[in-house]
Amino acid sequence: MIYLDHNATTPLLPQVKETLKELFGEEYGNPSSPYETGRRARDLLEESRHRLAELLGAKPSELIFTSGGSEGNNMVLRQLLFREDPGHLLVSSVEHPSVLETAKWLTRKNNLSLGILPVDQSGKVPEASMEAAVQPETCFISVMAANNETGTVQPFRELARIAREHQVPFHSDCVQYAGKCELDLESSGLNYATLTAHKLGGPKGIGLLYIREGSPFSPLITGGGQERSLRAGTENVAMACAFAECFEWFCSNRSELESRWLGLRKKLLDSLEDMDHCFVLGTPEESLPNTLNLGFQGISAESLLICLDLDGIAVSSGSACSSGAMEASHVLLAMGYSHEQAKSSLRISMGWNTSEEDIEELSRQLIHHVKRLTPISGKSDSKIQIPEPVTEI
Repeated sequence: MIYLDHNATTPLLPQVKETLKELFGEEYGNPSSPYETGRRARDLLEESRHRLAELLGAKPSELIFTSGGSEGNNMVLRQLLFREDPGHLLVSSVEHPSVLETAKWLTRKNNLSLGILPVDQSGKVPEASMEAAVQPETCFISVMAANNETGTVQPFRELARIAREHQVPFHSDCVQYAGKCELDLESSGLNYATLTAHKLGGPKGIGLLYIREGSPFSPLITGGGQERSLRAGTENVAMACAFAECFEWFCSNRSELESRWLGLRKKLLDSLEDMDHCFVLGTPEESLPNTLNLGFQGISAESLLICLDLDGIAVSSGSACSSGAMEASHVLLAMGYSHEQAKSSLRISMGWNTSEEDIEELSRQLIHHVKRLTPISGKSDSKIQIPEPVTEI
């Protein structure tokens, strides 16, 4: 199979697979136990935390191991459940559901209101829009670092600066960004950040939550003193070690990966240049180097996905699957695309093992299937007019 859905999850790096095999078999100790097996487990856990802290420009004490990005996002946002005074929460319109849906759920509290930050046509939150949206009651802001569907990179450092000027805590979902782009948490201005390993050749089920020193935090999971009493539960030592290993590999090879991804992305775009029905969603130049979102006028993404799957090629759609039905992506709708355009989109996301041959085969099959599925009624203009971006949801 040609796998081109790395923004969903990634295959394990070979060295990470070996690390997991070794540690799951031999290092089974509980890091909280006082005897030798437990002390060894504690040493491995803290060594992994220190390695990640060094790579991320953070203090080891600022990093909490979690089960992944969704838990980290919930841990941060659900602090607002303990708030007694009236509050106003701001999140962007293109957030991952673990932020957007949690934010909507939180507003069931009578004293908490929600503001949705609009994005421009490229998918970015304009700094002026966020500045204008901050209210005296604004108590928390969350804007992701990079979008999982379009790859659009947000100006999260500038947005964090605005939040800091208003003395409002700022959180960023860095799940897609970390590892693929340089991230120094100390200089980022973020109060909180969430990361996960399985987007970077690591295992599912292990993530990180960054809590800047001095930032308020109330634990979501209680009942033990693990992770400085901020996240109860016996730590998964093998997974933490695997996280440190995959993240270190990505950081060491980032320049080479970026160069290869950009070259492969250009190769794909060049091969599709003459296709009348193909258009790009978002702005690749302002996106993650491994991500490309393509639309095909008059053709459903579902049909293309099925055809490519039968060819042994795995890509994703800009649509979410709900009760078996393909729905238009809330991200693309927020960027101003029509329902038809949003439901025609395919996301191609490359990874550590994507080859030139993979992209060439994808290009051949895409061209073949788009020509076959194109409505007979006539050609479409390849220069599709994209509507103006919406200002609210």
